[in-house]
Amino acid sequence: MVHYVRMASNENPSERLVAQRVRNRIMEEIWGLSRGDKGVCEAGPTEWVETFFDWFPYKGEPDWFPAMTPEETKAVLEVCCIMQQAISDTDISKFPTVDEIIQTGWPQRVAPVAKQALDLMVRRGRFSEEKEEDEPSNPIPWPSA
Repeated sequence: MVHYVRMASNENPSERLVAQRVRNRIMEEIWGLSRGDKGVCEAGPTEWVETFFDWFPYKGEPDWFPAMTPEETKAVLEVCCIMQQAISDTDISKFPTVDEIIQTGWPQRVAPVAKQALDLMVRRGRFSEEKEEDEPSNPIPWPSA
């Protein structure tokens, strides 16, 4: 799987810096999933699903858990598994509406799994977007659910 991260055209970040940025983006996607029905309403039905799968495969296990601890990897893998189950649901049409996604119950099933992963990642913090770090230095306030 190829992963892309937006950068300035004159920037040449290290592999570690890219991993840090990707972990931060994954945290943002998991935050949206942790919001349940509200997350679907805010993102839209297609984006609720697709933005998560920008970082993870539709089937099988991910091959990359950037800048994550073993505990974070396990928690994020659980989110990946439940999202893969959600997209396999034949009750969801190819072009679903917000109401259709909500009526399946998937947002409410995904939310607690995503919240658990997010809480774990937030406790550790967010990595710098500008410099390599061994551990996150940005214990920034996170939006409330």
